[in-house]
Amino acid sequence: MIECGNIKRNKVSPMQAELGYEMRFMDESNLDEMMDLQEIVIYHLADKEIFRSHSVDYFREHLHMEKSAIGVFCQDELVAYNILSFPGECNDNFGLDINLPKDDLPNVVHLATIAVHPDFRGNSLQSKMQSAHLKIIANSGYNHVCCMVSPKNRPSLQNILSQGLIIKALKFKFQWRLRYIMHKNLLNPCFFGPDVVRMDSKDIPGQINLLNRGFHGFHLSELSDGFEIHFAKPT
Repeated sequence: MIECGNIKRNKVSPMQAELGYEMRFMDESNLDEMMDLQEIVIYHLADKEIFRSHSVDYFREHLHMEKSAIGVFCQDELVAYNILSFPGECNDNFGLDINLPKDDLPNVVHLATIAVHPDFRGNSLQSKMQSAHLKIIANSGYNHVCCMVSPKNRPSLQNILSQGLIIKALKFKFQWRLRYIMHKNLLNPCFFGPDVVRMDSKDIPGQINLLNRGFHGFHLSELSDGFEIHFAKPT
């Protein structure tokens, strides 16, 4: 058990009583539940491109890693999961996308996969699970946390920014999926200068130009028809 508390379903009366949940580490006994939840999430997505699905072998591999998979259970039902990945020096290490020194690559951990049941969104479950995993990473000797997120996925992007990760790159990953590459240095947090450039998240060339000029994305604000990213250069 990592923590417990109360959450609500989001598709019922606001007067509904809160339901108890437990957040805990998972193992291979949870494999079928994770596959089922993945399918539910994909089915309810308006834009399937923002979510990358994984095979049963992927889940099984990570469930064998100690503390790699966290699940949130409500009334004995898996309603959310978060998975860490340890890429080492393989070609899929996101540290390569942001030009980390080669010696730092073994110290990279990915916030690799997250899913929240549509009925339980709005309970900050992504933030709760990622906060728990970041504490584990910090206590395990790793210095760098990376992840990727779609520019179309505002809720997930907002959650990840709130954990202190910043946008370091924007590129196509896994052949055709456009993704922000995000990073947090656990030993040396990033601080920014006063000159901030705001850019609409739909302006992909403009954001890539800023990133190539040494700007990093660190904040999100709402627009009437979407959202914008705040960019600045690190001090």
